[in-house]
Amino acid sequence: MNTRTIAAPNTTSSTAGKLSPALVLVAVALLVRIGLIVLSFGVHFDYAHAKYSTHFLNETTNIAASIANGTGYECPFIGVLGGDPKVGPTSWVAPVYPYFCAAVFKLFGVFSRQSFFFLVLLQCVISALTCIPILRLGQLTVGRRPALVAAAVWAVFPWFAQWSITYIWEISLSALLFTCLLWYAVSLENSGARRRWLGFGLLWGFALLVNPALLTLLAASVAWLAWRFWKLHQPSLKLLLLALLACGLVVTPWLARNRLVFGQWVFLRSNFAFEFWLANYHGSHGRDWSGRHPTTNLDEQAHYARIGEMAYVHEKAAASREFLRQYPREFLSLTARRVLMFWDGSTIRYNYPAAPYWLPWSFALLSVLLVPSLILACVRRVRGWPLFLGAILLYPTPYYITFSQVRYRHAIEPLMLLLIAYAAVAALDKLRSQPVIVDA
Repeated sequence: MNTRTIAAPNTTSSTAGKLSPALVLVAVALLVRIGLIVLSFGVHFDYAHAKYSTHFLNETTNIAASIANGTGYECPFIGVLGGDPKVGPTSWVAPVYPYFCAAVFKLFGVFSRQSFFFLVLLQCVISALTCIPILRLGQLTVGRRPALVAAAVWAVFPWFAQWSITYIWEISLSALLFTCLLWYAVSLENSGARRRWLGFGLLWGFALLVNPALLTLLAASVAWLAWRFWKLHQPSLKLLLLALLACGLVVTPWLARNRLVFGQWVFLRSNFAFEFWLANYHGSHGRDWSGRHPTTNLDEQAHYARIGEMAYVHEKAAASREFLRQYPREFLSLTARRVLMFWDGSTIRYNYPAAPYWLPWSFALLSVLLVPSLILACVRRVRGWPLFLGAILLYPTPYYITFSQVRYRHAIEPLMLLLIAYAAVAALDKLRSQPVIVDA
């Protein structure tokens, strides 16, 4: 008997010409950000504007300049601003971004036009690539359509694009890492592969060396994963401990370096007590930081250089304790004010008087829309909702008690967009399902 083989339908012809939505969104996002570079600095990249902007002369780039010039990891406030180069070591900023900027300075010149252009362009690429984890995290949790909406808004809306060209800082990288780590945590929910858990811990260690404020997300991730294991009666806590061990191994060399150079244990960054002092003092209204910061106050800068970083930080810690002892109610009042400032965008006009008119209202609108969106996700029990809730609640807490600026919210804005897009799609589906009543 003759037999015939029936060929499977050729599906490649229908998809070969289609581009991945992630690739398209990344390309669009990068074009938008390059367009902002041209609008902000001109076609020839106005270096005079960049060089003398405090957004480019900051602690990260000053340390990077010190490394590139061969004096070591020091000079967070002095750098190219002048002063005694022998101020001693620093741990004011976590090491990844200063060392990366130092490598760029080595290649293209310290504070050169080429270095600035390269760093800004790279930050634009990092910001554009965030579309990918937004899509992947959204597909695992809130669904494909909300994920596409959130990634598209991230790609084209100027608020999310402008941070990549505003500062030479880890802002865009923190947002990318935050979203990747959320995606990774959700994907590990039912995974028993040791390699994946090891990779999770290694990525966490790297993220903490970029931005220690992400530690709050680590706490939320560990709590959620442990709860999932307990609920499902899975003996997987060993995998969670493996991830934590890998994270610890990554950050240990930096902790050991701090112990050696300072003669005492210092966490990933040394400046928490200073940030607390900067924001908490009698008579503060919560926004006036620049007159007390060594980057703008030359007396503070000279005092820091004279006594060294550890003595300077301990001095501010003592002043902060005295403030808390004398004015506990004022501290609570300032904290409540900072909670509001973290979400309402009111500091935009104070810190950036020339900011476009749409920035403050767009910032506040996102915060307002987040509340019902987060509630809806929790009520409907979308996948990973306790992790989302923990991330939103925990991440801002260091800024509530220290100092709040609008750029600090950027790390969690991809998650905010996903939740808001989920609520918007759900509302649209609800409207479409309503019957249309036509009067006779």
